[in-house]
Amino acid sequence: MQVSEKEGERAWILELKVAPEDMGKVIGKQGRIAKAIRTVVKAAAIHEDKKIIVEIVQ
Repeated sequence: MQVSEKEGERAWILELKVAPEDMGKVIGKQGRIAKAIRTVVKAAAIHEDKKIIVEIVQ
């Protein structure tokens, strides 16, 4: 997994680049792991008074 950060118009974009064979592991059943990652990042962003969007890509 490779993580990169980009500045968007309204928020920071946190891009998680994942190998195709690991995509299912990162997303999880019914998207539970991806949702958990987004929840933790969002909580940290609120603490820092920022908006962060998490994108999972191949």
